[in-house]
Amino acid sequence: MIKKLLYILMIGLLVSQYSYAQDTRRATLTVNATATVTDNLQMLTIRNLDLINPIVVENQILVSPITSSYAGMFKITGNRGARVRITFLQTELLEEQNGGRGTVFAQYSLSAARDDIQFQSALLDVGEAVVPIGATGELYVWLGANLDLSKATPGLYLSEFTIELEYI
Repeated sequence: MIKKLLYILMIGLLVSQYSYAQDTRRATLTVNATATVTDNLQMLTIRNLDLINPIVVENQILVSPITSSYAGMFKITGNRGARVRITFLQTELLEEQNGGRGTVFAQYSLSAARDDIQFQSALLDVGEAVVPIGATGELYVWLGANLDLSKATPGLYLSEFTIELEYI
């Protein structure tokens, strides 16, 4: 569901040696590496995206990540003042699961803010963004969607939205 990624601050190649003997058919290579791992980024789902209650307008469900109370909400905690790369899938074609011919075209968007103030959040609509974590070590993210139901038939449509996070 949600991938927690460790960010590697430093990978240093300490020793890299080549030693060749007189015999050109033999070679020895030694490489040592170290890594320092920082605190994990953590993500908590506060509220799921609600697609049951919004009103359908002209075969579309529109849920704004900035203004809709139906938007999903996540709280990310990490190192204060650090920058985080957020990556997500922008579009997806959902197919009816029980052998039907219907499809739903989904377009996802995110918004983010350092504080829990949804209407002041900034839109992240390109599938990847670099966002700073606030002074409290928190970042809030809201998930919205535009669903085109024009080719949908009655049935079951499933999707699993994934957000990838990493320190940069």
